[in-house]
Amino acid sequence: MDESQQPTVTLESTPREPTTGRVRRILPWAIAAVAVLVAAFTVGVLVVNESNEPRPVAQLAAQTNPTPGIIPVDSETVLEWDLGNADFVSYGSYGEAEIWSTTTPQERQCLTVIVEGDTWMFRCTAPSVDTVADIDIDSDMVPPAPSGEPTSNIRFVLHEDAVDVYLAPNPAGGFY
Repeated sequence: MDESQQPTVTLESTPREPTTGRVRRILPWAIAAVAVLVAAFTVGVLVVNESNEPRPVAQLAAQTNPTPGIIPVDSETVLEWDLGNADFVSYGSYGEAEIWSTTTPQERQCLTVIVEGDTWMFRCTAPSVDTVADIDIDSDMVPPAPSGEPTSNIRFVLHEDAVDVYLAPNPAGGFY
């Protein structure tokens, strides 16, 4: 057979759909745009949450040489927890409120708030949880809020080797 006698073969192909190429070009850009939006949203949420968190007005550190004397914990607490004077660590005071923690019992950390020689608050938690003590005190017995106005609702939070002092939210919103 010579070349002129060979059967003619026609190659048939179907054209690609025009949208397939466009989708392949746009898809990476769409994915990148979604990733940028998600990242921007996440950063926005973190910044907003951080600015809304209360900040302590003071931080009290454990004192190595507290003033010697009897720690006025009520006898019921002493008996229940088997505590003595040597079991307490002083964090100093915030106004008239003296702040103490305990070194025992080992499976708990305890926070004590003493005002005018009386135990106002004795709270204990597991060591993995911050111990919190909230008190309501005469505003003349503690420093004023950073804005200068009197304050009476105070939160003490014991964590690690410090006690953070927080004030109740101010009337205009937010925290001191």
